Amino acid sequence: IHVRNTSHFQNPVSTMSAVDPANYSYQPSSSSLPTSLIRTITLGDEEIETNLILQLFSDRIFISITQLSGKVGSLLLCNVEESIVDNSTTYNVRTLLGTGVSSRGGGGGGEREISMREVFVRRLAERIVIHTRKMAGVSETTILGGAEDGTGPIAPLLVGVGLKPGCSNLSVESFNVLVDAAMELYQDGWKMSHAGGMVGMEGPD
Repeated sequence: IHVRNTSHFQNPVSTMSAVDPANYSYQPSSSSLPTSLIRTITLGDEEIETNLILQLFSDRIFISITQLSGKVGSLLLCNVEESIVDNSTTYNVRTLLGTGVSSRGGGGGGEREISMREVFVRRLAERIVIHTRKMAGVSETTILGGAEDGTGPIAPLLVGVGLKPGCSNLSVESFNVLVDAAMELYQDGWKMSHAGGMVGMEGPD
């Protein structure tokens, strides 16, 4: 795996010059804008360029992994629930858009790709939950109990998976590389969002 570059973005509002009040309608506050990170890696022996995008909203986590020129591909949602009654954690993963079956003629290959995506999203959600528990100062297996409104220990996780055809045959090594890269991106974004953000735009040296 080769990491080619990482970028993060300054609040665009803070860099805007004075505007004509007559033509100005709305200026979002910095707190309403998500923390955003982009990273490019190469995957597998073929060194396929793979773009990872992270956006941390106040009520959502969005991560995109794409090899399709920026296209989102399939969009999956994972909601995590914890129960202090039986000390359990439940991961509910479902596909919102793009099953990947009809566009490739259906069959077992399409079903395997759906399963691979769901396993990927669950694995990533598990890692984020563990990170959240660590940041809360408890052990990896300690139940946080979620919020009073019934939400889980982490915000709903939206993941876009746009891999090239044949991703059902993704090797275990490449699968783990993708999970690790996405998790590293999340951790970097988490640090930024909890440190008040970064100023300017950072690219490769």
